[in-house]
Amino acid sequence: MYRNIYVESEVLRYPRVKEILARYTDASIVTCDRYTEIFNLKSQDFRLQKKQPALILARKHSGYIQQAPAGYGVGGDHNFYFSTMLNCLYDCRYCFLQGMYRSANHVVFVNYEDFSSALLKTAARFEKDEQVWFFSGYDCDSLALEPVLGMAEYFIETVSSSQN
Repeated sequence: MYRNIYVESEVLRYPRVKEILARYTDASIVTCDRYTEIFNLKSQDFRLQKKQPALILARKHSGYIQQAPAGYGVGGDHNFYFSTMLNCLYDCRYCFLQGMYRSANHVVFVNYEDFSSALLKTAARFEKDEQVWFFSGYDCDSLALEPVLGMAEYFIETVSSSQN
């Protein structure tokens, strides 16, 4: 599926990164300092990249959890979202993700543990009887790569440990 995989030097030794790379033994692996060296540059051709997008494995450094805008929740007392991935595998004409970024490459933030910690800290700010909802994948269709990333499985365990 991926011919080219870019990996931030900082995450190269992460077990999760090693597991992902083991699935793509024929891919060219290129290290970089930051994913922004490759992703969303002004000179990129989205349509050309969409034909053969690269996978970029990176670490997110801040802003793990965002409050959902008013009116975007579906029932919780407090609604938040997080994105462990940027961009989408699919090319649905109706979707706002088409054109959201200048790049068609797929960025995966592999530091799930940091997201998990931020998620649990956010949930702990509220009373136990308050419903705190977290939505994953605003900037992507994160379930599209679930067999490779195991993201949903990881975060189901995380939210199961929260008191609310």
